[in-house]
Amino acid sequence: MDTVFTAAVCFSLGLWPGLFTGVILAFANAYVRHIIILGESYQSFIAGRIFLLCTLAEVIVICFFYIRWIQSREKTFIEKPSLHSFFGIAPFLLTLAALACIVVSLTGGIIGYTVSQLALPRPEWPEDTFMLGLLRNDVPLLASAILSRIPINIVDRFFVVFGGYGIALLYRKWLAK
Repeated sequence: MDTVFTAAVCFSLGLWPGLFTGVILAFANAYVRHIIILGESYQSFIAGRIFLLCTLAEVIVICFFYIRWIQSREKTFIEKPSLHSFFGIAPFLLTLAALACIVVSLTGGIIGYTVSQLALPRPEWPEDTFMLGLLRNDVPLLASAILSRIPINIVDRFFVVFGGYGIALLYRKWLAK
């Protein structure tokens, strides 16, 4: 959920506020989840924060894609919100979700591979199950680290992009008052 609100800030306020929000929410979310709720070690918490690079990469992709492809097309939707006017932006949001999935999967896979090669302590992640299946089928470790993230990121990035865009519209409406 932290990434949804980070995306909303990107859509509403731009790159620098998005980067700032991404950093703050990633640390706050991880601290609450890993230290307070799960009671994991600080070493695991610190090693897991390197995945913040995934969030930062996603913020950059969202901001530049939004500025280039969506911002100029959303005027009709904002002036006359309807399902018909939303169809003018929806393909671009879907493309952004797919692009974000690729970027986050590549970034996370490379980081995950590096963390495993350095034998750093880290919490278990859902993609570990997918990665194990790939490794059992002789897929190389780096490819497994990247490919194992795709099934989760496909769904997650859809919610991040569409949810973040929806929340951003609410932010803008609220800020305009």
